[in-house]
Amino acid sequence: MNAPAAQPASPRRVLFVEDEAALRHAYERYFAQRYDMAFAGTGAEGFAEFQTFDPDILVLDMQLPDTDGLALLKQMRDRQPGLPVIITTAYASMRPVVEMLGLGHNGFLVKPFELEELGTLIDAAG
Repeated sequence: MNAPAAQPASPRRVLFVEDEAALRHAYERYFAQRYDMAFAGTGAEGFAEFQTFDPDILVLDMQLPDTDGLALLKQMRDRQPGLPVIITTAYASMRPVVEMLGLGHNGFLVKPFELEELGTLIDAAG
């Protein structure tokens, strides 16, 4: 008697909170076959998507038009403490601030970065 074939694992659910539309579009095109994705361009949109999409991992830009990424991260971590997060920013100087506040992360990328580098971090997180 043969064992049933293993079902393929469902793709990771990744929420990208990024205010740059061109970068959101690049994420969508590059990772289309790899992840189940949701996108937000502001902190408010990101928090709404976070509540309805139930992501496995968060990719969060620290500079958002309506809120500080750190404040948004704290708000999300209050609701889901173990949520893996990858932080993106154009400012390398943000890393010590994130570390000092004890906001653990699964990766920290300074823009510009290679999309495959982000994919590697997403795959390794959580």
